Amino acid sequence: MLIEERLEEILKIVNEEGSITVNQAANKLNVSIDTIRRDFIRLNNKGLVKRTHGGIVSKQNTIYEYSTKKDISPINNMEKKIRIAKKASSLIADGDTIIFDGGTTTYELSKQLGPFQNLTLLTYGLNIACELTQTTDISIIIFGGMISKSSMAILGPDAVEMIKHYRGDKLFLAANAVDIEKGLMTPNRMQADIKKELIKIANEIIVVADSTKLHKTALFSFCNFDVISKFVIDSEADSEFIECLQDKGIDVIIA
Repeated sequence: MLIEERLEEILKIVNEEGSITVNQAANKLNVSIDTIRRDFIRLNNKGLVKRTHGGIVSKQNTIYEYSTKKDISPINNMEKKIRIAKKASSLIADGDTIIFDGGTTTYELSKQLGPFQNLTLLTYGLNIACELTQTTDISIIIFGGMISKSSMAILGPDAVEMIKHYRGDKLFLAANAVDIEKGLMTPNRMQADIKKELIKIANEIIVVADSTKLHKTALFSFCNFDVISKFVIDSEADSEFIECLQDKGIDVIIA
């Protein structure tokens, strides 16, 4: 296996599982521990993962991903995320109390809030809160806890406990993977705990996910389709998946 192929495979594994150790990667790829250590250093230097003692963790929620053609390049589905964000903003009304999940699509959605009046925003996304600090007509409540520098999110039991004291009109919910049988999933357990709690406090659940997330699975499931009212997705989503969502009573909105 060439170096580029091996790096791509390691990145795929860590993004699906959230983290991986040197020994695990060496066993999966059938190469030496020294080779894996060098690969981890390469990926870390490219800003694609974060090194930890004995392994690496995913930085999947940042806006860059590995490319065999370039060392670092913008995510190739960013245009889809922006389209989804603009379409999702039409579901917001002046005076709403809205809840934003973490992720790049909800971050793009936060950039669409300028024209609205008298909004209250609840989020654990540190980047989302910072984006809106100059928007004068939005009250921002950020859930407190442990900061994840890789995802710019606030996680942990303190954040989960704080969420329980609030209610919101609409939750804009993201996912790393969406499977028609297994629901919505993420590779990060702490994020799964946060997402589950956000779902409990929202009157309406609106999923924002681009078509690259479909027909995929991740380690932790956090949401079934029966609680979702709307699903905003780009036009490249396959018709069979859309029909399955509609059969479940979900309003599918194409961006």
